Amino acid sequence: MRVTFSNLNDGVASLNVAAAALDRAQDQLATGRRLRAASDDPSAAERAIGSRTDIATLDAYTRASDSAAARLSGMDTALTDIIERITEAKVRTAGARGSQATIESREAAALALEGIRDAVLGTINLSVGGTSLFAGAQARTHAYARVAGVWTYQGDAGTVAVDIGQSRTVATARNGQAIVQGTDPTDLFTVIDDLAAAIRAGDDAGMAAGAAALDRAFDRATRAQSQVGTDLNGLEEEQRQLSSLKLASQKRLSKDEDADLAKAASDLSRADTAYRAALGAISTAGRVSLMDFLR
Repeated sequence: MRVTFSNLNDGVASLNVAAAALDRAQDQLATGRRLRAASDDPSAAERAIGSRTDIATLDAYTRASDSAAARLSGMDTALTDIIERITEAKVRTAGARGSQATIESREAAALALEGIRDAVLGTINLSVGGTSLFAGAQARTHAYARVAGVWTYQGDAGTVAVDIGQSRTVATARNGQAIVQGTDPTDLFTVIDDLAAAIRAGDDAGMAAGAAALDRAFDRATRAQSQVGTDLNGLEEEQRQLSSLKLASQKRLSKDEDADLAKAASDLSRADTAYRAALGAISTAGRVSLMDFLR
């Protein structure tokens, strides 16, 4: 008579299955994740890869939008300062005109204008993170400098645009010459220099021409600030949308990867019961002797 061990083998197989189920349930409870490998759920693994790719893309757009926000805020502050300086220059010019102005008051006005010119120069040459705001695409160049006694724009007519979403870009560097000079024959710095000279000389016609040029510079600066404000508002809206899209992607990823802890706890209980039952069955089968088969 031949002794077989099929019952014992079946018991070991059942024990292995129960042990694997127990291990899986314990791992889910310990890590909070149900997807450990693609083989656990191929469809969920594929969706999870897509969700992670979406999140990485959204994070890149978010970083770009944060950087753009810092630069646009810098532009807005700079243009506010330029507008205030031009307004001050207009007030100084108005005070220096007319027969009541004295030589001393005109000299004080001219000196004040030269100080305003230098302040505007410092502002138009501002940079954020080492990159110029108003030199167009010439990122490492000051927008304006005095070269051989002549005010010279050192940037270019380009703008630097950054993608902050799949279908939205914002300009993070602008053509400073369009603000400082525009279509005028001379730039704002030269206008102020000529205006200071006209004030010192008591040249009313020169002061009138300078005042008109200041008005045009004021209009250019306010238009530029309006454009920056529009970009800032659009950027804020895009950031809110990016946040919403990321939250939706994270929810999809969690649905595919994260464990249902209540279910995992229930599975653990069932797996533990099955494991103990399989262990008991093997223990019983192991006590069967040859004499049991000979009966």
